[in-house]
Amino acid sequence: MRDAAFGHACLLHLESTGFHHAPRLLGIDDAGREILSFIPGVVPSDLGPYSDEQLAAAANLLRRFHDATAAMPAVRAGGFEVACHNDWAPTNTVFVGDMPAAMIDFDTAQPGERLWDLGYSAFTWLDLGNDDHAPAEQVRRLGVFAAGYGHAGCSVSRIAVYALTRQAALAASTRARGKIEIAEWAASCADWTALNIVERLLPTGYSQ
Repeated sequence: MRDAAFGHACLLHLESTGFHHAPRLLGIDDAGREILSFIPGVVPSDLGPYSDEQLAAAANLLRRFHDATAAMPAVRAGGFEVACHNDWAPTNTVFVGDMPAAMIDFDTAQPGERLWDLGYSAFTWLDLGNDDHAPAEQVRRLGVFAAGYGHAGCSVSRIAVYALTRQAALAASTRARGKIEIAEWAASCADWTALNIVERLLPTGYSQ
């Protein structure tokens, strides 16, 4: 859900804390459109693939964003951990020299929990559900992502569970809005993640 007021407050807070990896809010024009500073670099048009170094850097950038937003008044007032970008994928990232350097598109930012944002970001940065990657390799890459984020409460298995949750949520929300193609893709990704990642990390015994 778009909340322009929170997104603007988030950008202003990031500027005040010296976080240099997001655009600056310069104002609102006469048509009510936000004016943002330009960040030079390249924004990918697809989800990957990305190297271990790129995955670790992406996760570290997300950690720094979360840490920078933890003191936002709207976050603290609601008893949340951080501000969630909620759509931080490679396609909302500015790359400089082949490395993720900045986050853009704060339209869906909201107060939330680290793992909620981490789950979606792991889903998109690893392209979970794409069977070009073997399950064991995706578990390994998920470990790289978790290590890059570097938070004791955000283990590989917990990130995997939240990635699955975000895939299922995306499938449900897009189906409800009639975006059937995206919904079917997200549901397929959720099935793959449940069987190949979550089942490996948190065996349920249901497949016995």
